[in-house]
Amino acid sequence: MTMNWVKQKYDLVILAVATLLLVSNAAWIGMSRLEPEDTQAGLSAPKDNAIPPVNLDAIRQAVVLAAAPAKWKSPTDFPTGTPERGLLLVSRRYLLKDSKLIDPFAENSEQLHPPITNEWLLAYGLDYTDMTIKEKDSDGDGFSNLEEFQNNADPIDPKKAPPSLNKLKLVSFKPVPFRLEFKGDPSGDGKEFQINFKDLKGPARTQYRKLGEQIEGAPYKVVKYEPKPGPNGVNSSGDLSELIIQNIETGDSIILVYNKEANDPTSLGTFRNLLAGGDQDFTLKKGEEFTLKPDNRKLKLIDISATKAQVRDVTTGDLFPVLPINSSSP
Repeated sequence: MTMNWVKQKYDLVILAVATLLLVSNAAWIGMSRLEPEDTQAGLSAPKDNAIPPVNLDAIRQAVVLAAAPAKWKSPTDFPTGTPERGLLLVSRRYLLKDSKLIDPFAENSEQLHPPITNEWLLAYGLDYTDMTIKEKDSDGDGFSNLEEFQNNADPIDPKKAPPSLNKLKLVSFKPVPFRLEFKGDPSGDGKEFQINFKDLKGPARTQYRKLGEQIEGAPYKVVKYEPKPGPNGVNSSGDLSELIIQNIETGDSIILVYNKEANDPTSLGTFRNLLAGGDQDFTLKKGEEFTLKPDNRKLKLIDISATKAQVRDVTTGDLFPVLPINSSSP
């Protein structure tokens, strides 16, 4: 009868057995959690109550570090051009040129932008990876980095720019003819001389002047006479006498030979100051003085041709060439 009941109620039997196992397992877990506390309670307290000595060396070291904390160094704290100036944890950049890797920091490395040296670029913190770095104006003073390098100037400080004279260019050259002819010594005593000026108008075309006198209407004066009579004397065929006159603006001397035409053209030049901005053209005559901005340098036009002009610093006496505007910078 019991077996029949079990067969009929097998599901209840299984549930009862499972419940019994669950209760037993819970009781075991509960007893396990109580066991550490009982064990800890059974431990005896230490008999030695002495406190171990404190390590004062560590405390002293901490006090010293607190008084002088370490300072963070940014890349700009290191000298320009040193590897430490590079970015943190980033290796310095190499450049690939003509299938070769170039380290700009290495000694005797190939120059990346000749004639500018790698050392110069690094010293001023310029971007040596920029293929147009020579043409760029890093400080906005009107001069390229190449011009700054050639003039030993500072490419990142506009107050230390090259001389403004380097930006003066010759735009055009125009010679204006000025023809003269020595017609001799009318009195024959070598004191007064006849000179014809073919490019002057009116009475000034023919003038009689003595030594030391200035020509009317033209920047000349008579400075010397050298008689060289021909077979028939002066003022006749074969006469090679010379009259020397001087241009008081340029200081140049002109030798006039009896009865021969000479030409001393007035040389006019048109110039442009590239630092002035825009087309700031101005015309000068040979021998004329002028002031060049922005540094107000006083100069004088000494000579001029179609290919070059020459100016002199009035203060120092130094001579400088001025090249045509379509020519490359020196």
